[in-house]
Amino acid sequence: MKPEPDTYQDIVRYDRAAVEHGRREELVPCAIQPRDLEIIEAVRQHKFLTSPQLLELWWEGAAVQVGRRRLAKLFAAGYIDRFRPVARRGSFPWTYRLGREGHRLLQRTGTVTVAERFEPPEIYDYRYVLHHVHLNAWVMAWRRLLGDQLLRWEGELQVDPPPKPLAARRQGGGADDPMGLRDPRRRPIRPDAVLEVAARGSELPHTFLIEYDRTRRVDKNFDKFRRYDTFATAWWRDSPYAGAERPPWIVFVCQNAEQRDRFLHSADQEITGTTLGAEHDADGPEFPCRRRLLFVSEASMHAGQAIARRLPDVPLTHRARRSTAPTPTVVRLPGHRVTDDPAPAAPIPIPTPEVTAP
Repeated sequence: MKPEPDTYQDIVRYDRAAVEHGRREELVPCAIQPRDLEIIEAVRQHKFLTSPQLLELWWEGAAVQVGRRRLAKLFAAGYIDRFRPVARRGSFPWTYRLGREGHRLLQRTGTVTVAERFEPPEIYDYRYVLHHVHLNAWVMAWRRLLGDQLLRWEGELQVDPPPKPLAARRQGGGADDPMGLRDPRRRPIRPDAVLEVAARGSELPHTFLIEYDRTRRVDKNFDKFRRYDTFATAWWRDSPYAGAERPPWIVFVCQNAEQRDRFLHSADQEITGTTLGAEHDADGPEFPCRRRLLFVSEASMHAGQAIARRLPDVPLTHRARRSTAPTPTVVRLPGHRVTDDPAPAAPIPIPTPEVTAP
């Protein structure tokens, strides 16, 4: 069995650990530099970032102690708080989150509204933050592969549908009217992260909506599958992503290949939305979400393999479907190196994907 990559092992060793909180006797003010403001905002947006992640983001190539001393000053001034898992031997790196003084600073700069209250949850068990720590580690692993192709990384956000009812989007019908949705209600989606990645040969970047799952439970994700199906089929053009030619990519990050395949199998039954007139399209039926929904293994990205699995183009019940088994398409994500392709475990060719590899 192939060993797990080091960056993945660095993260999973945090699991099931008690917590030690950083202590300060009193606040020690410090002058704020532009980089400090970026760090404070990043900790707010991404919830929890470990010291190795912060050092990689803002002190890459510099001596480790330089960044650690600056983080210690920001902690002493109350701009960020820190805690870490309790270790039997040695110590874990600190994990940072927004501090009260940092919240006040962001209010003064207008990043956070004056009405927004600072109410950080008490953390006694590191399992509370594992979702965010693993998610951010996965994004960091992809960031290393992308280099300057990564244009923007946002934390969790909610995308709300417009108030107009689904049935009233168009009067009299049209080629883009949604059909076949298991749940046609327009409901918010809430991705864990949003990445904007430069597209080779296009001025318009790719947008990736990231869903990281630690539950390993497919039943906990049925509702998410249906929400995204309705979003990609019915109302993405009424969302902030309407300026793109196609809906954003939706990426479910699973903890291993077995979970990825189970999720893909279940999504194959849930993702059924199409558009009126798709049956008569010269290029075949169009099921927007099936073309944009991807599943990846968490450890694979840490191993440098930016590869995803995509659903078959049509659902099980469609006459063009040749097999009841969900034979997926393997897609190379931006940042993947062709020379990194693993030996195929099944006779599934890696096609030229819609997401173009550099």
